[in-house]
Order: sequence, then structure tokens, then C-alpha cells
Amino acid sequence: MAKFYLETYGCKLNQADSDLIREMLLKEFEEASENEADFFVLNSCGVLEKTERKILNKARELKARNKKVIIAGCLPLILPKKCEKLADGLIGPKNILAISNIAKAILKGERVKIVGDEEIDKAKFCFFKKQKDNCSVIISISEGCLGNCSFCAAKIARGKLKSFAMKNVLEKIKVALSLGFKEIQLTGQDLACYGLDEGKFLLPKLLEKITKIKGDFRVKIGMLEPYFLKKILKDVIPIFESKKLYKFFHVPVQSGDNLILKKMRRKYKKEDFLEIVATLEKNFKDYLLATDIIVGFPGETKKAFENTLELIRKTRPQIVNINRFSKRPGTQAFLMKDLHSKIKKERSRILNKLCEKIKIEKSKKYLGKEFEILIVKKGKNNTFLARNQIGKAIILKKGKTAQFAKAKIVDYRSNYLIGKLI
Repeated sequence: MAKFYLETYGCKLNQADSDLIREMLLKEFEEASENEADFFVLNSCGVLEKTERKILNKARELKARNKKVIIAGCLPLILPKKCEKLADGLIGPKNILAISNIAKAILKGERVKIVGDEEIDKAKFCFFKKQKDNCSVIISISEGCLGNCSFCAAKIARGKLKSFAMKNVLEKIKVALSLGFKEIQLTGQDLACYGLDEGKFLLPKLLEKITKIKGDFRVKIGMLEPYFLKKILKDVIPIFESKKLYKFFHVPVQSGDNLILKKMRRKYKKEDFLEIVATLEKNFKDYLLATDIIVGFPGETKKAFENTLELIRKTRPQIVNINRFSKRPGTQAFLMKDLHSKIKKERSRILNKLCEKIKIEKSKKYLGKEFEILIVKKGKNNTFLARNQIGKAIILKKGKTAQFAKAKIVDYRSNYLIGKLI
């Protein structure tokens, strides 16, 4: 039996796809270490240029060792010619049910490419295995989006929004819970617009149905684009009163300057983001706000960057994913005049320094407090990762995976708290 090695790059959506790829391959092949594998699957991400370089360099290295390589995910659609030169097989994110056929073909010496626009409901597939040291599972509820951002290459690969059937999502969650998983991470490019391809906002209804599933578990909601979140926020807020939902909101604003947001072809203004945060502040005693910022977008003046800094000072998110702008082929922004790398690097440094200061201040306020927690998985150096009601990461020296417990915060870092079971 031929052996494979699977490597995943990028977001949780890719991680969910890799779970499906793995289980499809395990029907006919055996998973092995990198040294023992007969063929390699690189499940790629095309969001950032630095990630692209890492993937392509890995493919070159493997081909130099005469290994068989399949590049899956977004890059085969974003950079088809480069990928064709480096891989024996290519498969798009909407075609992964054909992964075994591609593997069999390349092992016979053939070169195969399958990157069509197939309508797959990935929520139909419930390939889960109970894990000893991890009680968290990622479940995608949709593919694609309704945006048309000038910087985003993911739209090229994943296309328009395809919401997976609610009954399939709910069944998949129930299967995961029956196997002992306690944390469900819902993912998609934009969860706020779930259902709109069928003409309705369905995220509130989905979340309400999830909270009615029997059992003690927690749900972490993925990315919520500001434009669509604002339209459903009043319906979503009451549902988050359930203890089954982490009070965790990932709302990617990308910039604090309205002119830059317009160039990015985002459908909202910074005032919309501020209104969302004000609503969260009003309704929750404690919650966790995460956002994304692109630094150095073409046309970003010093004043525009200052506007972004000011937005971060006002909203004080606990998590900020900072990315320096990188041109992606096939996007409108690819043709825009890029800022000098030194400017992007310096602005990234300034923003990171501000965010670190805010994160430290936010973490410090939890010192000495007690929380109900879920111990999610084993961490590094025999530690355990847990989360409290807002999804804040807490590191423990002792614990048991999938255990609900109480912990007191005894120390803190910018990105996590340090707790002790009580």
C-alpha cells in the first residue's frame, strides 16, 4: 500500500479541507512520516506571497528528491503555470473528492490536473476520529464569499458563496460530539453571509439550533465580515447569551481609513466597524474582539495609516492579525503601485508595538480572576491549552483534555493567560 504525507498551509478552512483530503486518501493509502511517504500532498493557500514562496520551495525541494507531489487548495487556480511545472498533480479546493484518483494516476507516472467548479457540500462528510490529546474539531459551513475585494486571490480559487446545508452541518456537529469532541470551530471565508446564496441570512438560525443540541460543549465562530455582520448583529446578540458560544468575534476591518477601504473594495466604512464594537460593548460584560489589518495597501498615506492606528486605539482588539500588503496575481490590486517594502515594514512594526501594548493591558485585567474553562488540548512542554467563556487562551500546567473545570489566573502574557486549576 502506497504511503502519503499531507502538509497544510493557511487558514482553518484549509485545515478543514485537509481533514477531508486525509480521510479520502486513507480509504486506499496509508499515512506516513515525511521520510517514508511515496507521495506528498501540499494543501496550499494563496492569500500571502510569503506563504506562496514557502509552498513552491517545498515542492521544488521534493521534486529535487524525485518525490511525487500533488499541490491541492488555492494555488493551482491562482498560479496554474507555476504549479504545473512543479507538481505531478493539481487539484482545486472544490475538487478534493477526486484526490485518490489523482494519487493513483501520479503513482503510475501520469500528470493530472482537476480544478473545476464543482458544487460539493463538504458538510455531508463526517470523517472524525476521537483524539486523546485534542477535543477541538474544525467544521466548515460554507465555501466562497459574496465579496469582491481588490486584494483577495481566494475568490479566484473558491468562487462565489456556497452555503452547506444546515441539516448536514448540524449532523456533522452531532457526530463530532458523539465521538467526544467538546469544542466546535465553525469556519468559512465569511460566516455572516451564510445562507445568502439561498436568499436568506441563516447564521442566526444555525447558531440557535446548535445551542439546542444536548450536551456540554463550546462553539467558536470564525470570520464575520463587517458589512454582513452589521445586518444580522441584532439577531445574533441574544443567541450569544448561551454558554455554548464563546463570546468571540473575529471581525476583519483591514484598514481604519475610508478611502483605503474603498480602494480595497470593502463594502463598509470604519464607522460601521465602530458601531459593531459599540454594540458588543453594550451587550457583553466581557468578550474577545479579533480583527485583521493590511499594512501598506497601495495608496496608504501617512494620514491613512494614522487613521488605522486611531481605530485600533479606540476599539482595543485583543487579537490583531497584521499582514503587510503583498500583490496577488489576478487581483485588481496587483496592478496598483506598491509602497516601498521599508515603509510597509516600519508601519507593521509601529502597529505591532501598539497592539502588543493593548494586549498586555487587556491580559493584565484578568489577573487573579476565576473562570469556568474547557481544557481543549495538550500544549508544548506538557502544558494544556484551555479557553474561558470568551475563548481567551489559558495555559495550564495540569489538566485533562475535554475536561470542564475552574481556573484562577496567576500570570499573563500578551497572547494568553496562565492559570491554575481550583
